[in-house]
Amino acid sequence: MDRHQASEQMLGYLYQVRYALILLLKAENERYQISIEKYDDVAFSDDEDPKLMIQLKHHIGKQGSLSDASTDLWRTLKVWIDACGSNGRLLNDTDFLLVTTAISPEGSATAFLKRDNRDVDSAYNLLKQVATTSSNQAHGDYYSSFISLGEDGAKKLLRKIYVVDGASNIVDASNELHKAVRYACIPKFEQQICDRIEGWWYRQAITALCSEDPVYISQQQLRSVIVSISQQYADDNLPIDEIDSRDPNNENNYTEEAVFRKQLEWIGIGTHGMRSASRDYYKAFSHRSSWIRNEVLFLRELEEYESRLIDEWEHQFGFMEDTVSSLGESISEDKKAEEGRLLYRNIGDKDIKIRPRVDAPFVMRGSYHILSDQKRIGWHIDFKEKLDELTTSQEASDDETME
Repeated sequence: MDRHQASEQMLGYLYQVRYALILLLKAENERYQISIEKYDDVAFSDDEDPKLMIQLKHHIGKQGSLSDASTDLWRTLKVWIDACGSNGRLLNDTDFLLVTTAISPEGSATAFLKRDNRDVDSAYNLLKQVATTSSNQAHGDYYSSFISLGEDGAKKLLRKIYVVDGASNIVDASNELHKAVRYACIPKFEQQICDRIEGWWYRQAITALCSEDPVYISQQQLRSVIVSISQQYADDNLPIDEIDSRDPNNENNYTEEAVFRKQLEWIGIGTHGMRSASRDYYKAFSHRSSWIRNEVLFLRELEEYESRLIDEWEHQFGFMEDTVSSLGESISEDKKAEEGRLLYRNIGDKDIKIRPRVDAPFVMRGSYHILSDQKRIGWHIDFKEKLDELTTSQEASDDETME
């Protein structure tokens, strides 16, 4: 397969997933659940058997063919004939939909199978003529399967088939999603919300394709996701991305020499606590950067939030200073580290929200680690002196490297 064919095939798969989203958005029966690559490219069902089986054909850069001898058409017919052969109930209970970016030629079989111009008898005669006279050996199995149905069987199937031609291509299909969410969001965030909905949808599709058991997605579930994501862009909320905090690769985004990790080492935080802190740092850093970059959060608001965090830290640090002072100058390093761990736990138990409805704990905890990394706060009673020593040591190391 050459590169162009591979690209076309990949676009076909992506189109299948994207257009399934559009179909679910536009489904008139709210009870329907959608499945991908279970019964067909896409299928709708409300019980054990599908109510609508859909084949999707995508062409970009060329028109594609829906002539009576079209490969897209005959391959689709073969899929549905085989399905009906395996499950006789389908012919009675299921409709079949061919959605394609191609255009049906006037007077063709597919033109007679469109909803507004139906003539099953004419469609059958045209297809029978191709099946009985064509010399295309590559389509031999397709033709044989069609002929084996007999006239009554073939017409019964064709009565259940509907062709939708001139469908949106993979690029234009996204406009349908924009139409669906336009009235549920703040206009300037429309693109971001659509991107997040599609991201959720593709994750569901991947799960469905990888699962041995059928995975269904209902229109109600999709609506809930649209509302939930849209609400994250309200003035009292912020969008939280699905970052897998268990991914060990996330810890490669900072080095063992990161200042916030050094500060935790000084108070004796162990491996488990260090890993949790690193994840919170990574997630908070990623989200804060994204919020500022996408203008969901403004720098002034972030600065005000950090000021509130520092104010609470100063109160708690002051309590620790009083405790350490009461113990006198003979206080041990172990005791200093213990008091630092107590301060760290007390701060971690706070619930200082960046906005009222942002409930993700990592935002506050990770922000404290960012402040620690910037040397604006610390956990050890002597953290300032230790930071000075760390800076001096790093400068000496840099000088040696330059020499």
